[in-house]
Amino acid sequence: MKYVIIRCEDGARSPHTTALLEGSKTAHLHQLAQAGAAGLLRHAADRAPGDPALLHRGLLGLDPHDLDVAAARCYAASANVALEPGETAWCCDLVTQHAGTIIDPEAGRITTKESEILLHALDEQLGVEGRRWEAGSGPHHLLITRDPGLTAERAGAVRSPHRLKNQEWARHLPTGETGQTLQTLIEQASQILESHSINRVRLDLGENPANLAWLWGPTDGGATSTFTERTGLSGAIVSSSFWLRGLARTLGLGWAEGPASFNEPAVQRWAKTIAPLVDAHDLVYIHLRVNTDDPVERLCAMERIDQLLLKPLTDRLPAMGAWRLMSAIDDRRNGVVPFVAIGSGLPQQPVAQLTAEAFAGSPLRPEDGLGLFSWFTANR
Repeated sequence: MKYVIIRCEDGARSPHTTALLEGSKTAHLHQLAQAGAAGLLRHAADRAPGDPALLHRGLLGLDPHDLDVAAARCYAASANVALEPGETAWCCDLVTQHAGTIIDPEAGRITTKESEILLHALDEQLGVEGRRWEAGSGPHHLLITRDPGLTAERAGAVRSPHRLKNQEWARHLPTGETGQTLQTLIEQASQILESHSINRVRLDLGENPANLAWLWGPTDGGATSTFTERTGLSGAIVSSSFWLRGLARTLGLGWAEGPASFNEPAVQRWAKTIAPLVDAHDLVYIHLRVNTDDPVERLCAMERIDQLLLKPLTDRLPAMGAWRLMSAIDDRRNGVVPFVAIGSGLPQQPVAQLTAEAFAGSPLRPEDGLGLFSWFTANR
C-alpha cells in the first residue's frame, strides 16, 4: 500500500485572513471530496490549535506526547548537534513578549542571520562551562547544558511557545528548583535581547522584536526506535520545517526540502521531486506552509497545489497498486482541519462542497491527528 499525506498549514500572521479553501478554485480536491471521504479534525481544548507540531506527530502515527521524539531531540538533529553523555538539550525559541505575555511565538519570523547574532550575544554573556547556545534556523535554536537541575527528567512537560500565545509565560514554568532556574535564565536572556541593536532596529522597522528566549521540550538524548519499527512502514517527509527535518533524522525517515515559494515554476520544479519518494517509500508526508496574508497569493498557492501536486499524484498512484491519498488543510477561522481522503479500501463519505458547513456535516470527526492516521491506514 502506498500512502501520501498532504498537510497544508496556514502560517498567516493575521487571524482575520480567509480560510485557505475559501474562494480557491481547487477543482481537483473538489472532485476527490465528492468521490472519496471527507471529514473534520477538531482540536481538543488542551491540544492548542496553534501548535503545528502536535498535528504533525499525530499524522505520522506518533503519540503527540512521546518523549522519545521530544522537540529538543528533533531540534538537535536538525542542527547537527550531537549530545554528549550528561548533556541536556532545550529548545530555545526566540519569541516576542509584552508585559510577560507571549504575543508572537515566531518573533515576526525573524531571519536566521539576525537570530544567529542574538544567539552569539547570549552565548557570550550567559554561556559558562557546561552551558552553550547553539544556532538553528529562524527563531528555533538550542540551549545545551550539564546543569543537574535542568535535566529532562526533572523538567517535566514545558509547552511550546505556540501553545502559550497570549498567555503569561512565567505561569507555565515547572515548579521547584527547575522552574526557578529556568525563570532566572530566561529573564537574564531577556535583558540581553531587549537591549540588543538587532531588536532596536526591528522595532524601528515596525517588526516584532525577539525579546524572549523561551526554553522548552528538553531531552537527555539516547536511542529511539525508527519510524519503520513503530509503524511497519518506510517513509519520507517533504517540508521546509526545521523541526520536521530533525524529526525525519531522528526517526530514520527520508527527507526532501519543500518549495521555497508557491509561484508556478517553483511548484512545477519541486513537484517533480515527489515522484521518486513515492516510488521508494510506503508513506510520504508532504508539509506545505502558506505564510502569506495576501488573499490573492493565498488563492494562487492553493490552486497551484491542487493542479500541480494533488492532481498528478492522484493520476500516478493507481498505477502503483493499492494506494491512499489524504489532504488535510487548516481552517484557522473555525479552529478545525478539514480533510479529504481517497483510495483503496477507504469508505465513501463525500461532501458536496469544500465549505465549512459541508465539512461540519460529515460524521467523520477523529479526535486528533493520531486518530486520523489510524483511520487512514486501517486494514492495510
